Amino acid sequence: MRVEIWMTRDVSAAREARAKGAPSIAPTDSLRRAAERMTANGVDALVVVGEDDEPFGLLRASDVVRAVAQGDLVPPSPLDADWLSHVKVADLMTPDPRTIDIDADLEEAVGLILEGGFRHLPVVDSNERLVGILSERDLRAALGADLRDWSTVEENRFEEVIANVMVPGAVFVRDHNRLVDILDVFTDERIGAVPVLDDDDVLVGILSYVDVLNWMREQAKQAGLRLERVAEAVESL
Repeated sequence: MRVEIWMTRDVSAAREARAKGAPSIAPTDSLRRAAERMTANGVDALVVVGEDDEPFGLLRASDVVRAVAQGDLVPPSPLDADWLSHVKVADLMTPDPRTIDIDADLEEAVGLILEGGFRHLPVVDSNERLVGILSERDLRAALGADLRDWSTVEENRFEEVIANVMVPGAVFVRDHNRLVDILDVFTDERIGAVPVLDDDDVLVGILSYVDVLNWMREQAKQAGLRLERVAEAVESL
């Protein structure tokens, strides 16, 4: 929550406090930062200044206390249902993903995936409309080899066009969809990534289960959880 929501607009009082040496803060700063500054300076009020460094308001300790009482200083828990319901696909997706034309060949697809380090390529037609999605797994199946070992693949296999390899159509979600409403796409459909369209059916992003897991990890860190790596590798026998 920002300072400007809780401060008192009083130019005279703000100028007077500043003349007495009160520290300042920007209206767009967070209440948490304001509380930390009050504590560090041993004061019970901060002067709120604009971009021109002119004082125009005060934030008092009593304002911060009111914010705490109403739950606005402490960020909501990542597990809070009401807060979680407001997380949108657009908040987590990778915007403007790389795409490939449906008439491109497999050699181009392999090059894009290896260069970009991703596992899914949205496939578009001549009008840049989504017609499918090509995964690294699809390419391995079509080429009969690992993408990083080209030497084992017959050269003419790379000339195959994507249209003959991909499965037509694709499961997609909208950028305004709630995260909680699209999780079953990964679990029920058993796919690793979904294209994201806006209401005009324009491709605006791609969301993978890895994006969701990375987001969950960051939320856990922000909640103060200490994360430990517990996975272990099985040694070859």
